[in-house]
Amino acid sequence: MLKFLTDGSYQLLRTSLETGNQEEAFRAAHTIKGMCQNLSFTPLAASSSALTEALRAGRTDVEGLVAQVAEDYRKTTETITAFQAGL
Repeated sequence: MLKFLTDGSYQLLRTSLETGNQEEAFRAAHTIKGMCQNLSFTPLAASSSALTEALRAGRTDVEGLVAQVAEDYRKTTETITAFQAGL
């Protein structure tokens, strides 16, 4: 779980979307989805899954989905950081 904080997939997703690289954005979203499913990070797994499917379909109107992933990612990393501080 703690390694999630150092994984670069979320930054790759953001960069890929900013540069318009849909294929790389899809791979990053798919990686995030898989990690979150394995770790039972349910909200982020759900939002990244929705984004993955939109990108798989070639959609470019994904701003709302990206915003939800960003919010879920923020909450997830804050929770992990708080857990880590309590160790």
